[in-house]
Amino acid sequence: MKREKSEYAVQAVSNAIDILELLGDQDHELSITDIVSDLGLTRSNVNKLLSTLELLGYVEHNRYTGNFRLGVKTFQISQAYINKLNIIEISIQVLQQLKNDTSESAYISVLRDGNVVYLNVIETEQAVRVLPRIGNVGPAYATATGKAQLAYYDSIELEKLYSTDFQKITPNSVSTFDELKEDLAEIKRMGYAIDNEEYELGVRCVGAPIKDFMGNVIAGISVSAPSERMAMDHIHDHVAPIVTDAAKLLSKKFGYREFDEDKK
Repeated sequence: MKREKSEYAVQAVSNAIDILELLGDQDHELSITDIVSDLGLTRSNVNKLLSTLELLGYVEHNRYTGNFRLGVKTFQISQAYINKLNIIEISIQVLQQLKNDTSESAYISVLRDGNVVYLNVIETEQAVRVLPRIGNVGPAYATATGKAQLAYYDSIELEKLYSTDFQKITPNSVSTFDELKEDLAEIKRMGYAIDNEEYELGVRCVGAPIKDFMGNVIAGISVSAPSERMAMDHIHDHVAPIVTDAAKLLSKKFGYREFDEDKK
């Protein structure tokens, strides 16, 4: 759909941006007829704009189908923008809302060499709480936010990280590579991970992955609480949907778009 034109807008530039946004909103290529129909532009005008955008690398023409898609230049610009984002600053509002919605401490973290590193936390006001983990580094396979990210690693990457015996942080921690792979497959299916007192006895956590515009997992978001406030039914029915929604919102801020194939 065409945007409203300001009296100050340069028509050709505005139309070109309309085309780019239209292509970006689709998970498939579009024909010239599709673009003309959706934007209400003339075929001649669309042809000229596409030729210019293709020449500059912002769109690509599929010679076999005759259709168009976004070009590599748009991804390069997107990556340059993403690289300038500060994940701690971007996540603060989402973390605050997550804490409010769950009444538990909310964390943002990243993976480094198979370990999870906690970058920021918004703490709960409840009197009984988990000690903040900011700056802590621990094996990702024993944490909810770590496992939520590991679930998107392939087998080769996982083997490089965990080729030796596992250190059992608590009696509930995974102890074999096969056990980890089975756990991660279920996590990917559900869309969230649970740390069932695997990193710290008496503490349960729920985590979900954050993705960028390329669909790559770049961080994890989670909540943690004493296990007496985090019964498993409460996690599945109440906490996990809130955490996954927060992860989707934060992923959107990093340019991720969830297409239909992601929901299968």
